[in-house]
This record gives sequence, structure tokens and C-alpha cells, in this order.
Amino acid sequence: MNEMSKQQSEKPAEHYEEFKQLFSDHKKHVFAMALSVLRDFELAEDVMQEVFIKLFQHMKYNDISNTKAWLISVSRNTALDLYRKKRRELTGFDEAYFEQVPYLSEDPLDKIVLAKYLALLNAEERQIVVMKDISGLKHREIAKILDIPLGTAIWKYNRALKNMKKSVE
Repeated sequence: MNEMSKQQSEKPAEHYEEFKQLFSDHKKHVFAMALSVLRDFELAEDVMQEVFIKLFQHMKYNDISNTKAWLISVSRNTALDLYRKKRRELTGFDEAYFEQVPYLSEDPLDKIVLAKYLALLNAEERQIVVMKDISGLKHREIAKILDIPLGTAIWKYNRALKNMKKSVE
């Protein structure tokens, strides 16, 4: 086997292993973003699947400098596209969604608390809190994904936390 054929035969296996690792590392972030936009478990799973298909196809031809930010951005945009396409009123968070979700946390208490807190926020605040606290993005990355000024992203995040704190008290 010549050198060129050998490299081509090894590359798909490496590509597949890298993809599996990326899926394992980032599935909760992608799912959480989709769920924060759609507030529907099944639709969020569909978005997660579509986003990882896009990643797999994109990885064949391009390098991604910040995979986590790329995935969350694509997840948000895909969820928003689906939301616009469906054009229906989606109901609020249901605790049952988070009880079914293996992507966010294994602890049932975490799922209940998460559902209660996220239900207190409007859509934009929910997205910002998910990106910051669940996905661990920096305010700068959130501002870029949402296409808003950095100061606005910080202010909205702090306002969302303040609103949740007031509701808890």
C-alpha cells in the first residue's frame, strides 16, 4: 500500500473518533441551547441531531477554531429556524423534559432546580443563562453569538440572575 492510500485509510477512523469525543463533550451544551429556544424536548433532540450532522460534514473540509462556540451558535440558529418554521406557540418548561434528559445532569434534583429557574426567565435571558452557566461560555462569546454588545450581554445576564433571585426569595 502506498503512503497516500495509507493516510487516506487512517483518516476516517481518526475523524470518527474525534467526532465521537466532540459529541460526548458537547451534547449537553447543544441540547440545552436548543431546549432553551424551543422549550420542547423532542424538537431539541432533533436540533441536536441536526447540529452534529452539520459538524460531522463541516469537519471533513474545515477546521473549527472554537468548537464549543461553533456548536452553540449553530444550535441556536438551527433552533430559531425550526421555531420560525413551526410558527406555533410552545408551552413553558415541563419538569418531565428534564427528567428524561440524560444530556444535562444525572442528579434529579439538578433537573428540577434547572426547570424551575429557567421557567422564570424570558427567552433571551434563558438563552444567555444557558450559554453562560450550562455551557460555560464567556460573556464575549455570548455577545458574539447573539450579535449584541458585550455590555448588553453582561447586563442581561446579571438582570436574569437578579430576577431569579427575587423569585426565589
